[in-house]
Amino acid sequence: MSKKLAVDDRPEAPLFEPTGTHVLKAEHVTQTFLDDSGNETWAIDDFSLTVSGPEVVGIIGPSGCGKSSFLRLVVGLDQPLAGTITFDGEPVNGPDVRRAMVFQNANLFEWLTVEENIAFGLKANHLYAEMSYKIPRLIKMMQLEGFENAYVPQISGGMASRCALARTFVLNPALVCFDEPLSALDAFTRAALQDQILMMQQQAHTSMVLVTHDIEEAVYLCDRVVVMSPRPGRKIGELAIDLPHPRDRVSEEFVEYRRQLLDLLHQGGGQRGISASRG
Repeated sequence: MSKKLAVDDRPEAPLFEPTGTHVLKAEHVTQTFLDDSGNETWAIDDFSLTVSGPEVVGIIGPSGCGKSSFLRLVVGLDQPLAGTITFDGEPVNGPDVRRAMVFQNANLFEWLTVEENIAFGLKANHLYAEMSYKIPRLIKMMQLEGFENAYVPQISGGMASRCALARTFVLNPALVCFDEPLSALDAFTRAALQDQILMMQQQAHTSMVLVTHDIEEAVYLCDRVVVMSPRPGRKIGELAIDLPHPRDRVSEEFVEYRRQLLDLLHQGGGQRGISASRG
């Protein structure tokens, strides 16, 4: 970068602009994919979901039930075989800066520094001159100060995850999809980043769709949780989590919500690969 940014370059400018109310609507979505043998495999069957922002919606289900496939459809990386997906009434036909995705791996560019990774989306969307003032603030918020010029192999997994979050939120998306972004982290780091995600969601007033195998994570983060069946993934239930934040993981109410989700998974035959506790 040609200029070292200062945290107070534009103290009057907001870190997150209000994105308004946005509606994601998936209706009767069906999707297939080709397996390693070239055979067509049914991933999702007649799946519907509406997300009205800002809210956090979790999706849980056994491995291979189409959760990640659904997120790829939402952000426009793939197109459904049948059914429709719209965002604010417009068909989702490809990627859009308003809809972002955080993958299971941080997917940072190893040849770029932490600061350059965070700036990448701004430059790619020709927004760097207008919004670069956000970068040092996000570095501070994500506790990456002192590592601005470090390359990806020089930082920990937790730092890489925080960098990926900063790279996503610097663009002020209206909807963020999370594909198990914390699954490879230790329990302590994972719990800390769950709080970080909630803080950013509350400040940015964005909607989130979170795919996870961890029931406790779903109860801790989400306003409601959708349960999917084994492949082909169908919606078998939904549970609203009526608890204030911050949530107490050992409270009776929290444990009861966790039990109800386990019961829904058991009824649908979908407990394979599901964790009931943190980590």
